[in-house]
Amino acid sequence: MPPAKGAYGAPIDTNTPQGIRAKQTMDMLNSNWSIEPGSVRTLASPAQVDDITYRLKWIWPDRPFTVTGVSVGADQETLHVTNSYGVNQDIALHTDGGKMVDRLEVTLRPPPVTSWADIDTQIAKSGAHYSYQVAKIVDGRCVKVAGTNVDTPMPLASIMKLYVLLAVAHAVTAGTLHWDDKVTVTAEGKKLGSAGLDRLSPGTEVSVREAAQQMISVSDNMATDMLIDKVGPAAVAQAVAAAGHHDPASLTPFPTMHSIFTVGWGQPDIREQWLGADKAGRTALLAEADHRPYEPDPTRTQTPASNIGAEWYGTAADVCREHVAVQRAAVGAAAPVRDIMSAVAGIDLDRTKWPYIAAKGGNLPGDMGFSWYAVDHTGQPWVLNFHLKWNEFRGQTAAQWLLSIARQAFGLLPVP
Repeated sequence: MPPAKGAYGAPIDTNTPQGIRAKQTMDMLNSNWSIEPGSVRTLASPAQVDDITYRLKWIWPDRPFTVTGVSVGADQETLHVTNSYGVNQDIALHTDGGKMVDRLEVTLRPPPVTSWADIDTQIAKSGAHYSYQVAKIVDGRCVKVAGTNVDTPMPLASIMKLYVLLAVAHAVTAGTLHWDDKVTVTAEGKKLGSAGLDRLSPGTEVSVREAAQQMISVSDNMATDMLIDKVGPAAVAQAVAAAGHHDPASLTPFPTMHSIFTVGWGQPDIREQWLGADKAGRTALLAEADHRPYEPDPTRTQTPASNIGAEWYGTAADVCREHVAVQRAAVGAAAPVRDIMSAVAGIDLDRTKWPYIAAKGGNLPGDMGFSWYAVDHTGQPWVLNFHLKWNEFRGQTAAQWLLSIARQAFGLLPVP
């Protein structure tokens, strides 16, 4: 039996072609059946099947959706919806003469943030365990302006790559590594995800500078492990300590992408061993994982590894110190680090007000974070960072939503 008109919240009038398609859209989004072109062909005009499949599949992981209101126009309808973790979106669709959807757009309705307290209110609604800090950098120190749970260890995901970049900068400064030195693409490394270098064949050499840029700009996992291998895990662990991490021993030896991915999502499944192991046991499991091929388990690719503690952990305060340490190291031969860090700002801000923005984000199943070292037009540096953890997978909407909060947080800073 099909769901009733009000099964998803506010009723959808199905007496019009657009109403029928709006109801069908909600049925598809709230179904546990994956959204694929075959089913979308019953909804969309032929020329729009691929585009609409992509748009619906993008938000489908965040089901169930509740309809909070409906706006109706000529041949069009907008569904105002709230997803499973409280994020508000609009799904606007238009029907053609054949009563099929020829246009569908999904937009985020950013939550209002007009005070620091609003950040807590909005993030808490999502059900995430979280921390964030806003700090003014004074004489190289992070002076907290606002924040919550700033000393609570949180999964860092790819924000941990700043420690790898810091180790590279230290080695370049010491003269033991040069930006034009080479690292080698491997078939095993490509299994980890390589957004920037995936087009290269195994055996191809790339420069340390290019690998570092890809590691930061597009969070290339293979590039990260190539650089860890180049400088050595011990050098990265030393960088963790030098950056003022609250518990450097927790990241010593420094886990590679390969080892964490193998423990968290690989075959054979060793999660129970990991859960029952002490520090020495987990160190041994990571070492073993580094020496066997990564074979992802397709049944666990969206299961948070942080649920078993398989992640890189640090506090919001640690991440602020991490950013400051990276900027401090960007001198002399290591000066290119400033450009590497600022190649992708990761946030849409007024660049006349914020002429320098260094950014690093992180995203693994259930874990999400964003961090910035930004210098305002007066020359004053600030660090803003946010870290969220859910016990289940969240879609890319979560990143858009958190970025909308962060953008408004920048607007709260006392910058003339």
